[in-house]
Amino acid sequence: MGIAIRPARLVAVAAVVAATLLASAASAPARRGRVNARSLTKQLTAVVSIAAGAARSLAVPFPDALEYGNARYSGASRVLPPRPGTRGRSPDLADVKVLAASAVEGGSEYEVRVRNGNPAGTAAVRLEVIATTIEPLPHS
Repeated sequence: MGIAIRPARLVAVAAVVAATLLASAASAPARRGRVNARSLTKQLTAVVSIAAGAARSLAVPFPDALEYGNARYSGASRVLPPRPGTRGRSPDLADVKVLAASAVEGGSEYEVRVRNGNPAGTAAVRLEVIATTIEPLPHS
């Protein structure tokens, strides 16, 4: 006695599996990675809003921090405009200054401190910080 699978049911199951995979990928944290023959690159990203006249720090951990002795670490930051529809006047991104940017906590995090020099009533700007780890392959 064999089990017969109807084509319509197979298509429905395939659609549910595909939707589940897409939903789980969309809800994953902002973690990116690339692999080539010699190294593995991993990135973690975080974004925070900074109100006009305020200063704020954001620390992002390096992926696999201090796990491999021959890994290289770097960090980057970008000041982004507010999302469309945000209340307040449009900020001048040139008035936003990076006060400090360096590895902290013994080299396991990348921290950026930023001051938003825009006047009160201006929309908050966004700060994006990216911490990158490059691991040479094979791991040693």
